Amino acid sequence: MIAVTGAAGKTGRAVLAALAARGVPTRALVRPGRVVEATETVPVDLFDAEQVASALAGTSAVYVIAPNVHPAEPELVANVLAAGVERVVYHSVLHPAVEAMPHHWAKMRSEELLYASGRDWTVLQPCAYTQNLRSFQVPYSIDARFAFVDLLDVAFVAARVLVEEGHSYATYQLAGPELLSVASVASLMEARAERQDRTGSPGYAGAALGAMFAYYDAHGLVGNSRVLSMLLGREPTRVAEVLARGSDG
Repeated sequence: MIAVTGAAGKTGRAVLAALAARGVPTRALVRPGRVVEATETVPVDLFDAEQVASALAGTSAVYVIAPNVHPAEPELVANVLAAGVERVVYHSVLHPAVEAMPHHWAKMRSEELLYASGRDWTVLQPCAYTQNLRSFQVPYSIDARFAFVDLLDVAFVAARVLVEEGHSYATYQLAGPELLSVASVASLMEARAERQDRTGSPGYAGAALGAMFAYYDAHGLVGNSRVLSMLLGREPTRVAEVLARGSDG
């Protein structure tokens, strides 16, 4: 039985589907009221250590996905580690050690907890998903370059490292095979990219996203696809292929 936290989000659903394709029984940890396709579904508050321990009892491994841009992500990871599941795979982010992006920095601190946990861990560090490019109006430079990655490629890798031997204590950068800007992707789709001003939201999430967009302006988010190619056993899926799939991604 493999558990997935944050299972109702797009990443969680994709990982559950990839595990199901391998015939693996799954336990989806979700917020109350959410429904997903899994062998078992358990409503849980991930920031309640007792609930997390109860929800993870009897599982052999857990894929840890935190709520998007959450200020207490290390606390959530600590709760999972305290539950005692021996095998832990953590969904981090490409370049977590960038302090200028607070939510990346929180993932770096979460990775540090794994290193000292005594658990059998693996860290996945995906770039921004190609599936996020449903609009070419973005609040940062349309010429900034990214190593956009296919969510389904990421999910395949997640399932593989959860069920196969040989991935203990590895940190894998998951980047797509092209360095493309939003402008160049829009051109591929015969569309036009535009920079759109974004009104900042109050609180941590708004500040973190604003910091991320400022970083993207200056640096984009680039990476190397060699590790992902090795894990897939083929070249990672290109942006045009993902977008050609339509709404299913």
